[in-house]
Amino acid sequence: MKNIFATGEKQDIPAVLENKDRRAAVQNQLVASHPDMTVVAVKLNIPGPIKNNPDITRFFVAELRKLEDAWLARGVLFYQTTQWLDAGTGPERFYLVKCEPTAVKTQTTAFEESAPSHRLFDLDVLVHRDGHVAPISRTESGQPARTCFVCGRPAKECGRSRRHSVAELQAAVNDQILDALESDQRDRVSETLVQFAQRALLYEMMAWPKPGLVDPVEHGAHTDMDAYTFVNSSLSLRRYLKQAAELGLKEGGDDYPAKFAELREFGKVAEQEMFAATKGVNTHKGAVFSLGVLVMAVADCWRRGGDVDLAEAQNVVKKMLVDLVKEDMQKLPDQEQQTAGEKQYLKYGLTGIRGEAQAGYPTIYKYGLPVMLATSGDWNTRIIQTLLSLARHTEDSTLIKRAGDPAIIDWKNAQIDACIDAGGITTVAGRTALAELEQEFTKRHLSLGGTADLVIVTVFLTLVKEELTDAISD
Repeated sequence: MKNIFATGEKQDIPAVLENKDRRAAVQNQLVASHPDMTVVAVKLNIPGPIKNNPDITRFFVAELRKLEDAWLARGVLFYQTTQWLDAGTGPERFYLVKCEPTAVKTQTTAFEESAPSHRLFDLDVLVHRDGHVAPISRTESGQPARTCFVCGRPAKECGRSRRHSVAELQAAVNDQILDALESDQRDRVSETLVQFAQRALLYEMMAWPKPGLVDPVEHGAHTDMDAYTFVNSSLSLRRYLKQAAELGLKEGGDDYPAKFAELREFGKVAEQEMFAATKGVNTHKGAVFSLGVLVMAVADCWRRGGDVDLAEAQNVVKKMLVDLVKEDMQKLPDQEQQTAGEKQYLKYGLTGIRGEAQAGYPTIYKYGLPVMLATSGDWNTRIIQTLLSLARHTEDSTLIKRAGDPAIIDWKNAQIDACIDAGGITTVAGRTALAELEQEFTKRHLSLGGTADLVIVTVFLTLVKEELTDAISD
């Protein structure tokens, strides 16, 4: 186990006393300057000569977000006014809170008792009393006395008797801070994956030109929607994407089909929320399925290894969806309504996105990711080049539905080949071919909606590969 006390600058008594004077000066100035606010001074009780290092600072900042969240949830007005995070004597922060002092003391005590690691915090609620600034005690506000974070006895009793050695105290502190940091990083991973997924949804919409798809410039093949419809749809999926990430991060058991079954139920609700946001327009139904599956798979990889290998994420998808096609398609005769993909399976034997997903999205891994990772330039260039590669190798069910005949695939492939051979979006000739193809799709009311969903997932996986490590370590 990591020892957080292995690094840091040792502090002596004069340094601690000097910082105590500095803290008192700040407290006096804040109380005097803000008579209508309650001053809260926050520091940590860290035993031994090492009072600060990057782990301790990160812990301090992360856990205070929870105090701030609690204040926000109660409607308490507050703001941070002063802090020093890199002081050798330990990180400290000062708040001004618009609330009666004893009520604030009740709130800070609740925070200190809300988690084992929060008992390391010392939050002084300060008032002006008898000509000087003093903290309100717990007993004054009717709160229980602080207890020892090692044995649970009254903290003052253990302190006076020196019941616990510095080594024993540091061991307890080490465990509590490491547990808190692990929990915080888990939360950061979850939030980062949600952001990556929503960025992927919006990046795909923003890219232009896209034959048969919606972008900020043209949407002639989809007259019932525009770029704003896609923004509304993307934002509506946040709760579902969070659920997908949390499912992947959940400890206990590796029954991947069961986890997928749970995800699918969340997805049904997400589809309704999407339709509500778009006034009944189907913008991201396919993406709800595929993006949810990949968010959950990536989160699962991180949970098991603290890192994410995209090949392992693909293996998790295969485990989740091992019998997807068989289980879904055997139910079709009993269904009153069938999707375009289900109708095409019955009529032409095409497994569509279900077959692609069950196989671990081989089209994305073989054609989408290699092109996106190898393409330089801005996101628009990378996305359009990737779209062409994916479109060339996808039996797009939306395209087949619009055309009414699988033969459209051969025509599509020839058109995409011409665009790719001309250089795609990277050359004048390629851009001309793209523009002409976009006009042709609009005229014939054709769409590459299924391909767009694969582009979204490709962007998401690219963000995971290129940005996840930095995002969760900042």
